[in-house]
Amino acid sequence: MVNLAAGLLFGIANAYFVPDWANFYSKGQVDVVGLCPIDLPLSCSNSTPIENTCCFESPSGLFAQTQFWDYNPAVGANETWTLHGLWPDLCGGLFQQFCDKPLEIRKGDLERIIVDEFGDKDLFKLIQENWNNLGGDDESLWVHEFNKHGTCVNTIKPKCYGPDGKKNQNVYDYFNRTVSLYTQYPTFDFLADKGIVPSLTESYTYDQVLQALTEGSGKDNVFFKCDRNNALQEVYYYHYLQGPFSTGNFVQIPFKGQSRCPQEGIRFFPKGGKNPQPRPPKDPSGMSGYLKPSGHSGCLISSGNYYESGTCAKFRIVALQFKGYNILSSKGVCAIDERGDFSCNHQNKPSESQFGYDSSKRTILYGGIDKWCLDESNSFGHGRFQQTPIKVSDGDCESFSLKLD
Repeated sequence: MVNLAAGLLFGIANAYFVPDWANFYSKGQVDVVGLCPIDLPLSCSNSTPIENTCCFESPSGLFAQTQFWDYNPAVGANETWTLHGLWPDLCGGLFQQFCDKPLEIRKGDLERIIVDEFGDKDLFKLIQENWNNLGGDDESLWVHEFNKHGTCVNTIKPKCYGPDGKKNQNVYDYFNRTVSLYTQYPTFDFLADKGIVPSLTESYTYDQVLQALTEGSGKDNVFFKCDRNNALQEVYYYHYLQGPFSTGNFVQIPFKGQSRCPQEGIRFFPKGGKNPQPRPPKDPSGMSGYLKPSGHSGCLISSGNYYESGTCAKFRIVALQFKGYNILSSKGVCAIDERGDFSCNHQNKPSESQFGYDSSKRTILYGGIDKWCLDESNSFGHGRFQQTPIKVSDGDCESFSLKLD
């Protein structure tokens, strides 16, 4: 992580005027590009972040530009790693999702916004050619990526464009910057320049792939993943952001993680090749079992609350099209409610209620967090009939894992 000296941080704070945005809004003087300081610190690098402005991205300041290589079934052009998204993660690697429902878009909106409202046919063509979905419905992927990730970028909230800002500018800026950043990383060319090309017979080492991506992008430790066939599948280019999302500077950073790639024998299969066999379709019924907090004798009932006695509820965990999982009980879809509690009911929407699932540990995650706590402040009932909601751990409570049993 980038660290700036304390003196430099204080120097920045004292040298530049941070606008009183409410005052500027009332006077109609908002111009984010003109008002934001040039030398703002990078996101995630400042111990005293500039809160509540449209100049400094927080709390999600770690941006992952993600590209996929889907070879069987083939997705996208034969010599193109397709764009999957630009994800604003929290600085510690966790993430928020579906942050602002009123800003969400629907199928049919994107072409109208980009082409009809902003007149950018070239951008929309690039999206069509490179932002492709494994399931074939590309537009559903575009909508999903903006609603899940784009609504969590705080420096493109509509208020940041001032009273004279154009409607849907935030949507256009998210897709424009995402595609622009994607075009800076032609992953296929980076690999091909070092002799790493799709093949049914050749294999490569981890160091060969890493060197190719490092020299191509100009940054060490580009993060990449392999699938169950030890074949290249995903590449992540991580960045901090200096300034607002719409006009700021994305600064690539090294990132280390578990790539699931072996040290030797990495494959790079051509798209549409006969080998290996395609993945079996996902079981639409998902996995089922009881949800039990580790270290506790009780379990979750169908509403999602923890119960010490009584009958445990059966839950189903169903894989979603764009990664993530739904959790369902007899009460309906499970989600994190406005109090931050795990709750299952028929009002929750599957598309906005996504969890993680670690199949090796059979544990439930939310926003990358795999620890949970009892929300005793919202308990109700008495004695053995007491029910207690559970919530994602904030680090200040006695935590446990939530396991599918």
